[in-house]
Amino acid sequence: MKKDNTKKSSGSTANNTTTASFQYRTPAAVQDFENQPVLQQMLNALWNQNLDGFNQQGMVGNLWNATNTPELTNYYNPLDGVPAGANNGPVPITWSAFPGRLAYNYPTLPQTTLNQLADTGAMPAQISNSPCDASQQPNAPYYPYGPRGWQDEYCEWAVTRRSSDNKITRIDFTCENPEYWNSLWKINSAKVLELYQTVLNKPQITLADLSLPNTTDPSTGQPYYNPLNKWNTGTVSTADLGGAMHLTSTPNTLQTEIGISSAATVLRNNPSGTSGNTVWANPTQNNALLCDAQYGQKFRNSDPTIGNGINGYVNDGLTLSLTNPPGLYIQMPDFNLYSTPDGTPASEFWTIVRGSKTLNDENGNPLSGNFILHAVFEVPASYNYTISDIQINNGISKSFIDYGSQVAATFSMQVLADAYPASTPQGYNAVGTPDVLLAQPLQLFYQDYYTSMYNTLIPNPVNNPISELSNSTYIAPDILPLSSNAAFVLTCATCTAVAGQPDTYPSVTFDDPNITATVTSVVNNISYAVPGNSLPNSISSNPYTSLYINVSVGINAAVGLHGIYITNINQTKSVAMPALLNVTTTIQSTVASNIAWQNTGLTITSQTPSVTISYLDGLWTANPEDNGGRLYDANGNPQFIEAKPGYTMPGQDEGALIGRVGSTVFLVGNKATVPTGLTGQLMLCINDDLNGIYGAGLKDNIGSIAVSISIV
Repeated sequence: MKKDNTKKSSGSTANNTTTASFQYRTPAAVQDFENQPVLQQMLNALWNQNLDGFNQQGMVGNLWNATNTPELTNYYNPLDGVPAGANNGPVPITWSAFPGRLAYNYPTLPQTTLNQLADTGAMPAQISNSPCDASQQPNAPYYPYGPRGWQDEYCEWAVTRRSSDNKITRIDFTCENPEYWNSLWKINSAKVLELYQTVLNKPQITLADLSLPNTTDPSTGQPYYNPLNKWNTGTVSTADLGGAMHLTSTPNTLQTEIGISSAATVLRNNPSGTSGNTVWANPTQNNALLCDAQYGQKFRNSDPTIGNGINGYVNDGLTLSLTNPPGLYIQMPDFNLYSTPDGTPASEFWTIVRGSKTLNDENGNPLSGNFILHAVFEVPASYNYTISDIQINNGISKSFIDYGSQVAATFSMQVLADAYPASTPQGYNAVGTPDVLLAQPLQLFYQDYYTSMYNTLIPNPVNNPISELSNSTYIAPDILPLSSNAAFVLTCATCTAVAGQPDTYPSVTFDDPNITATVTSVVNNISYAVPGNSLPNSISSNPYTSLYINVSVGINAAVGLHGIYITNINQTKSVAMPALLNVTTTIQSTVASNIAWQNTGLTITSQTPSVTISYLDGLWTANPEDNGGRLYDANGNPQFIEAKPGYTMPGQDEGALIGRVGSTVFLVGNKATVPTGLTGQLMLCINDDLNGIYGAGLKDNIGSIAVSISIV
C-alpha cells in the first residue's frame, strides 16, 4: 500500500512556503475529547483530511458544464503551503443572522410578520425559483426546503415555550456545520449522544434516536449518523422532539462556504462583455456579482456579502483562504437593545454552550470577533419572568420577544479570511453554458446509506417534502485495500446514461489505476439538493443520474483521498471531482459491553494481509459488582476471573475483548493480530455470559471501548 504523495495545486500565483506542520483546527478549536487524547488525535486527523478535501473540491470549480470558470489563481489551500509575505488578515466579513430573503420576497409584510415567518416557515406565497432571472414569476414554494430550510444565513434556532401560556423559556442558536457532527459520530457515537443530552438538556435522548435506520458504515461497523434525527429538526423544541444541534438547511454547510469563497476569487468583468473594470460596488452590486459568478443564493444576507468581500480583496491584489479554524461563527448580540423587567442585564441570560467568546490563532495571537458555535438564551427559573417578558428596542419602539428571530436580528455572523500579497488576476465574463456538456461527478455513497437517505422524504412547512439525501455531506467514504466489488452509488449531472441500456453507461475511473469501478445499473431522473444548493435539481431541465457501481481497490492503491472521473459514451475524459473516496488502512470501531457479537464492517479474505486490533480508549465492565465497581480496559477484569462455559471465550479473563472470524474465536485484549488463514466478517464482543445462563448476562454491563483495526 502506497502513501499518497501527490502534490495538489495550491491555486495561488504567489510563491508558497512549506507548511508541513499546518493542521486545520476543529471549529472554534473545540476539543470534544479533551480527556481522551487518542480519540481527539483521531478526530483532528479526520477533520484535517475533510477540510483538505473540501478545499480541493472548492478549488476545482465547475469544469464540466459551465464556461468562464478558470483555474483559480488567488485562493490557496494552506496544507499545500502558505503564500510568502505578510498576512493582511485575518479580515472579517459579517452579516445579519436574520433570514434576508424574507424581506425581499415579501416586501409589503410588516416586520412582526417577518419575525413570525422566520420562526415558523409558514410562508404566505410562492417565490421565483430563479431569482437571477428578473423576468421569472413566482413559481415555487419558499425554499430552501427542510425542517429549518428558510433559516439560511448559517444560523438556525429552535424555541422552547411554556405550555401554560406559550411564553418562550429558552432559545437554542447554532451555527455548527453538519460535517463536524458526522465526523464526530464516525470517531465515537457515544460522544455525540453525550453532547446531545447535555447541550440540549435532554437526557431522554438515546443512541437509537440519532442513528440512521437500516445502515452500517463499513469503516465503523455501526449505523450512520442521522443528521435530521428527531432532536435536530424544526424550530420547536419540546421534551418529546425538536432542537437545534447543528445546521440543517441544505446550503448551510462548511463545504459550501469554502466553495463560495474560492469561486469569489475569480474576478468578473463589470458589466459582463466589457473589460477594464472588475470592481463591484459593495453592497449595491453584491447580488449582481453573485448572479454573474453563480455562487450562493441571491438576496441572502450571507452569500452576496461574503462573495463581494472576498472578491474585493482579490481586486486589491491579494490571495485568500479561510482563517484557521474555518467556520461561520455567531457574534455576541447587542444587549444594549434589551431591557428586562427587573433591570438585570439580558447578557446574563446568554450562555455560550459550545465555542468561545474569544480565540487565539495557532501562534497565540487573538483573532477578531467571537467564535460561538451554540448559544442558549434562557432566563433561570429563579427569576419570575421568561424570555417573552424581555423587550428589544428595534430603533423605533420596544417589543416583547415573541419569536427567536427577534434575538437573531440583534447579532451578526462572521467568517474570517487570511489574505496575502499576490498579483491581481484578469477578469472573466459571466458564467455560461458550454455547447458540449460533460458528465459531472456529484457525490459518492455506500449503497445502503444512499438508499436510506434518498428514500426518506422530509416534510416542511410549505408542504414540499425533500429527500434526506439533501442533508448528506461531502465527507469521503472510507474503503480498505483489497476491497472487492464494494457497492456504491455515484450521483452525477449531465450524464447521458439511460437506465436498462448498458451500451449507454459511462466509464467511471479514479485518479489511481489501482482503484477500479464497474457500472452495474443506472437510475435516471434523480432529484435532491446537492449539499450547498438551496433547491433540488429540476427533473425536467437538469435531471441527475445515479450510477450503481462496484468498486475494487488493489493492494498498491495510494492511501488517502481520491478523485473520480465520469466519461460519457463518445466523450473524452474530462476532470476528476476530487476527494470523493478515501483509501485507508485503518478503521475504527466502538464495541458496546451490552451487545453480543458486533460486526466491525471488515471482511477478511485469503488475500487480506495481517490485521491488527488495538485498544484505543474507553472503559467497560462485564459485572458492575466486580473490581470494586471500577471499569477497566479491553484486557478485562484486573482481578482475573476465568470465564465459564457459555461465555464468549471460556477460560479467558471475564470482561476481555474477544474476536471472531467465521467460527474461530480468539483473545484480543488490548492488542492482538487476527490469526492467519481465516475468512469471514471480523466480529468483536466482551467476554461475558452471552445467553444469561448464570444471571443477567450482558444486560447489566456498563460502558464501551474504541478500537482501531489496521491492515498492515
